[in-house]
Parts: sequence; C-alpha cells; structure tokens
Amino acid sequence: MKVLLIRPPRRHPLEQSLTVPPLGLAYIASALESVGHEVEIWDAYIERWTWRKLNRKLSEVYVDVIGFSAMTPMWDVICKASKMAQHASRWQIVGGPHPTAVKHTIFVDAPFLDAGVVGEGEEVVLDLLKWFETGGTIPKGVLIPEQPFEAATPPQIASIVKPARHLLDNRKYRYPLAGQRNIGTMITSRGCPFRCSFCDKSVSGSTWRARTAKDVVDEMQSMQQEFGIQFINMYDDNFTLHRKRVMDICEEIVRRGLKMSWKCEGRVDNLDEDMLQAMKGAGCTMIAFGVESGNADSLALLRKDIDIEQTERTFKLMQSVGVKSLAYMILGVPGETLDDVWESIHFAKDIGADYVQFSSLSAMPGTPLSMQFDSSASVRNFLDADVERKTLTSLDEETLQRAMRDAWRHFYVRPKPLWRLSRDIVRSGYVFELGKGILQTLRDEDHHVRSSSFWRASEA
Repeated sequence: MKVLLIRPPRRHPLEQSLTVPPLGLAYIASALESVGHEVEIWDAYIERWTWRKLNRKLSEVYVDVIGFSAMTPMWDVICKASKMAQHASRWQIVGGPHPTAVKHTIFVDAPFLDAGVVGEGEEVVLDLLKWFETGGTIPKGVLIPEQPFEAATPPQIASIVKPARHLLDNRKYRYPLAGQRNIGTMITSRGCPFRCSFCDKSVSGSTWRARTAKDVVDEMQSMQQEFGIQFINMYDDNFTLHRKRVMDICEEIVRRGLKMSWKCEGRVDNLDEDMLQAMKGAGCTMIAFGVESGNADSLALLRKDIDIEQTERTFKLMQSVGVKSLAYMILGVPGETLDDVWESIHFAKDIGADYVQFSSLSAMPGTPLSMQFDSSASVRNFLDADVERKTLTSLDEETLQRAMRDAWRHFYVRPKPLWRLSRDIVRSGYVFELGKGILQTLRDEDHHVRSSSFWRASEA
C-alpha cells in the first residue's frame, strides 16, 4: 500500500512549539516499510507550509492510507487536516495519546476518519492495514466507528524497529536549549511506574520496558554517522530510573569514543554523584526534572512521591558536578493561593535551576485529576501547543495568567539566565525559526486555525 503520514501545519506562523522530529510518525513509518508498504512523511509543521499549501498538495495525490498522530492539545489541528484530506485517500487513520484516551469520541469530532489506533501502534497498524485489504475480525487495538473495541498487548520493546529518520529532513529540526544544531530525538525505554495524578500514560502504560545499553548506543551512533546528529533529546519518561542501565549506557558510549551531547528526563529521588559524573563523562549536558511545585501540599495532590529536600539536594548536586538543569513547574495547582504560586516561582530560582518551564495544570483525558476536578479557566504559556488550555485551578483565570507571565519575567529577566538562554537560542538556530514566523506573519500567509473547545474540534 501507499501510505502518507502527515504532521499538519502550524495554526499561526508565530506558533513556537518545539520544532523537533515527529518521532511517533517515524516509528510507524519504519514498521510499515519493514513489511513492504511504500511510505512518505509530510512534516508540514517544520516545512512551514500554509494550510493553503497543504490543501494544494493533497489535491495532487491519492494514496491508500493517510495517517496522523494526535496529542490532545493538537486535536483541533488534526481534525482540520482530516477534513482537508477527505478526498486524498481510500482510508484515514489516527493514533497517539488522544485517540488512546478518548476512544470512539474521535469519530464524532473527525467524521472522515476510518479507524483509530490505541496504544503503541507499531504492530497494531500492520494488522489494521491487513484488515483494510482482507476484512474479517477487527484487529485488537483498533477503533472502528460503532464497533466494539478490544485492547492489544504492548509490543516487546526489543522487537520495535528504529524510526525511519531517512524520511525526514533532519537538518531542519531545532531544540532551543541544545545550544547547537543537528539535533535528534530518541526513546530508550517505554512506560512509567510512577503514579502522578496529572500524567497521561495511556499509550505506553505503567510497566517500564527498557532497551539494552548496546541497542541504545547503536542507535545513537547510527544517528551521528547517517544523519550528522550531534545532540540527542532522550524522550523517555524517566531515563534515570534504572541505575545500572544508565551506567552501562554511559560506559558503552565512552568505550566507543562516541562524541555526542544529550539531554534526558530524570527524577530528583534517583540520582547520585557517581551516576551523574558518569553521565557527564558520556556527553550528558542537561537533565530535566518534574519539580512541579515548591509547596508540599501540591506535591501530594500531584502524587509526585518526592519532597522539597530531595529537590534541593539534587539541584545542588547538579551544580557541583556541572550538568545543566531544567525544572518543570506547575503554577496554580487546585488549592493553591497566589502566595503559594509565588512560593513555587521563588523556589525555582532558589534551587539554582539553569532553565525553568512554567505551566498551568491541564490534566489530560482519563487521568485521575481530570476526573477529580473541573474548570472553565484557560491559562497558557507561550510554549503551549493548545489554543485553549483547560486549566485546573482554584484561582481565577486573570490572576493565574498574570502570575504566569510574571513568573517567566521573574526567572529569566536577570543577567545570567537571560544571557544563557539567549546564547543557546542563537547557537541552536532557533532564533531563525522565530524570524521565519515573523516574516510569514508580515506576508499574511494563510495559517490561522481556531477552535472554540479544547476537547471538541470538529468545527476547526
């Protein structure tokens, strides 16, 4: 079959979500190619296509299957692209966290879809395309309108093929905190055993499954040799979970003499100095932590299972070893007052984080907090991908939005953080992405997508 996988355009030229590779689509493409399907990826986001251009390109093709990958904040964009692509293929499919979480609701929002893939899609999509051709029993892991659904078993991680990076223009991707160009992304493990109440684990689940150190470093080496990638952003939920595996990966990188920089996600309760020194020696330049709050009651509600003292110790260790830190902070957790919000803002500065990302709390569909709290507020930061961010908070919208703006200024409008961030944005080439957006805006190119609902986007 001929399969076209699409990452839709931006809603607006100035939209600045992270311009990193669509790794999920690349995994699906590789699985399809492995059994003989002909696959193409259109990354209209990184290519800065307008919606008019996407429409024109779709009018020039007809394929067997068009596929999308959908996170909830981008669902309105997927719905618009699906409607635009209705005459360009025999079948349309979508996978990713959003269909996994809301199941058959996707067909109400996007009636041109023929099927949805739930969970990890590399094996399910192969069964789905075979079912399109031959019929029979609906495969496990597949959503079909008005038909019962049966979950699939997650694949063995060792059997998952490497992403089809050859279908992407890897030179164009940027990560602003990399401080350099030629960046890539990879996943070395799937699943997370922790119980954060706001976190969406619908795709990869709670069972942690990890690749071997050799397999991980093989992929890192191939990324450098085949695509010239020099910085890797590890997308594991928790790269540092298993100490021995981390040490084995670091030893293998050093043994091969592989000179690459990389960033990963970690927890403040499972790092020690020897491990951190080994990571630094193997090229790790930054670790991001879900610090979330400087308020103990908020940490308990979020079910982080960490405490303030652990965060303080770990960030002090990061400074002493010389690995940069990124703190993810959530402002306005239900029950917080404005004073509590400012306690978290000051905490991010007091622990000596090199970078901070402030966000409001938006629990994805199916998460414990989404079923515990309701809110009509919408509080965004400038990096959020959603048009309307359904925010869970006890504060009024205007107060929290003002605090969000003040938080970014309070942290970054200081000589050292501002210089560090500006330097990295320039070195990474991300500043040119901003310039392209401004130029497209001045040209008044057709981009705009608007949705009146975070959850429902059929009118987008």
